[in-house]
Amino acid sequence: MRIGGNTSRGAVGGQAARLPVRVCRVLRGRRLVFILLLFAGCTSSEPAATVEGTLRHGGKPLDNCLITFLPGAAKNVNAPHSTGLTDSQGKFRLRHDNQQEGVVVGTHRLVIQDLSITTGVQRRDHGTVDAEMEDAATPTVARPSRVPKAYTSAATTSLSLEVKPGHQVIDLDIP
Repeated sequence: MRIGGNTSRGAVGGQAARLPVRVCRVLRGRRLVFILLLFAGCTSSEPAATVEGTLRHGGKPLDNCLITFLPGAAKNVNAPHSTGLTDSQGKFRLRHDNQQEGVVVGTHRLVIQDLSITTGVQRRDHGTVDAEMEDAATPTVARPSRVPKAYTSAATTSLSLEVKPGHQVIDLDIP
């Protein structure tokens, strides 16, 4: 008969070795702390920055536009990009691609895409939406992009700015 609440077993010299429950708990606790410290070391050491602002074109706010901040002046920088969608007043707040609020500190190229553009052609996907559409429906009017073409691509944009650590408000007024 054994007394002491032994739970851990292992073969030592042909006999079962047992550790007291208290020792097992301490070892498990230390192992958990080690694992947590290991994962904490895997996070980015980049200083945190948050950015919000307003997008305007000729002084008027632009709604429904996607603003993308691409880190690094060079094209081969391996850091997460951040995006923000403008609301009806042109206001945006940047988030990383994992949906966490923030942006990498440093120089960024900016790409702006107008999500309100339309070709005017009605889409036919033969689903429930098409069942409600009439063949004689008046076509929608084409709506070109409100953003100059030069700013809509990472390859052609000339917009760039520096993001510093901490919170900042960046208002963009594109010509």
